[in-house]
Amino acid sequence: MIDQTPTVQVQVNANNSLFVTTGIDYDKDGSIVGSEIVSQYTLNPGDSLEGQPSEVVKIANALWTPAVVEAYKASLPKPVVANDEPVVDPPSPIIEDPVA
Repeated sequence: MIDQTPTVQVQVNANNSLFVTTGIDYDKDGSIVGSEIVSQYTLNPGDSLEGQPSEVVKIANALWTPAVVEAYKASLPKPVVANDEPVVDPPSPIIEDPVA
């Protein structure tokens, strides 16, 4: 009989984001006979941890202090703010009557 064991791997990146890999190990008589990656994704400091595996939640809660979350947010590119000039629609094309 082959047993299935869920697996979770977490890599901490330089910006304190977490790269998470979930998978399944297939085990027969104490030996792993196969593995399967189910999903891979990145969580950034301050992201919701709802629905995450307990291992991920523990690591994020230990790592993502308020200072780490603020430093991550401060490192993000600033949004471009448009100036206060009004937006003007381009002029409509002039269509000449081909019959005239």
